[in-house]
Amino acid sequence: MSAPQVCTAAVATGALSATTTVYLAHGQSGEWTLTGLTLLPQAATAADGSNKYVIAFTQGSDTVATSHDTSSTALVAGTAQAMTLTTTAGSAAHFGATDAITIVNTETGTQTMSVTVIASFKKVRV
Repeated sequence: MSAPQVCTAAVATGALSATTTVYLAHGQSGEWTLTGLTLLPQAATAADGSNKYVIAFTQGSDTVATSHDTSSTALVAGTAQAMTLTTTAGSAAHFGATDAITIVNTETGTQTMSVTVIASFKKVRV
């Protein structure tokens, strides 16, 4: 039996200072299931309830992972943070070559944030 095919894809947000949407796609042929989603902060972001970011992960209107809110949890530069995949995402957790994870970074206040989002996938269909 052969080993499952896996791939990873990443996108860096750059230094954000406003509400911003970025997209992440793997670009591989076939259908793949999202198996992991990780934030890797490139700069520290303090925990602050009135000066914060909420980072949400969706495919279409379906949430594929829990959001991250910097009001309660700071981001430490260089310290990866695994997101919890949503078990109810169902088919939204399946991605073809042109399907994308939409990452919405909603800002409240004047906080600056810079993260790389890394997604891992396992091939489920050719």
